Amino acid sequence: MSLRYEPPFGQPESGPDPLPAPAYLFNLAPCALLLTDPDGMILQANVASVNWLGYPHHELTGGMRLQDLLSIGAGVLYQSHCQPMLQLQQAVSDVQIDLVRRDGARVPAVLAIARHRFDTGTFDEVAIQPSGDRRAFERELQRLRAEALAAQAARDDLTEKLRTAIGALAAAERHEDAFLEAFCHDLRNPLAPMRNGLELLKITLPADHAAASVVAMLDRQLDRLVQMIDDAAGAEGRRGDRSSEQRGGPPGR
Repeated sequence: MSLRYEPPFGQPESGPDPLPAPAYLFNLAPCALLLTDPDGMILQANVASVNWLGYPHHELTGGMRLQDLLSIGAGVLYQSHCQPMLQLQQAVSDVQIDLVRRDGARVPAVLAIARHRFDTGTFDEVAIQPSGDRRAFERELQRLRAEALAAQAARDDLTEKLRTAIGALAAAERHEDAFLEAFCHDLRNPLAPMRNGLELLKITLPADHAAASVVAMLDRQLDRLVQMIDDAAGAEGRRGDRSSEQRGGPPGR
C-alpha cells in the first residue's frame, strides 16, 4: 500500500496574484519531482515521489540519493550518460529507466534532469514520469510490426511459389506444344502420297469397278484424318497465342 504524504506547504496563499505559490505547484505536480545536488543527494521531493516510490518524505530527504532509487542498469546509465550530459549541456531528457520502490517492485519510467546554478549552489531538478502504459504501447507496436513482417514474408513466399508454379506450367505447355507440333508434322508426311495414290485410283478405276466404293471410303477417312490433324494443330496455335498474350499483357486500345 502506497504511503500518503501531506504537503507541508498548505493551501495557496491568498493575495492579488490568482496563481498558487510555486512551492505548492511543485508539491502537487502530476509527476515525481525531486531536487538534488549534483551528486544526486535528494534535498526535496513532492507528493507524487512519495506515493509512487513508497518512501516517507523524511527518508527520501534524509540522506538518500537519486541513484538509490534506480535499478542496477539504470544506475549505470545515470553515471555513464546522464552525468556527462549534465556537465556538458546542463540537461538530459527522455531517459528510459527502471525505478525501484521501497517494496522492491520495479517501475518503468522516463527521466528528465535540468541543472541550474544559483548563488547558493548548483541544483538538479529531476522529473520522473512512469511509462508503463508507454512501454506496453511500444510492445504492442513491436508485436504488430512483427506480425506484419511475418505476413509480408508469407506473402512473398507464396508469390514466389506461385511464380515458380506458373513457370513450370508454362514450360510444360511449351513442351506439350512442341510435341504436338512434331506429332502433327509427322502425321502429315505420309498423307500426301496417300492422297496422291487415292486420286490416281479414282482416275484410273471406272465408276462401276468393284473397288470404287472402297476407294471412296478411304478418301472420306483420309479427309477425316486430315481434318483431325488440322484441328489439333489449330488448337496448339490458339493456345500459343493465349500464352503470348498472358506474357505480354492485353493489347492496347
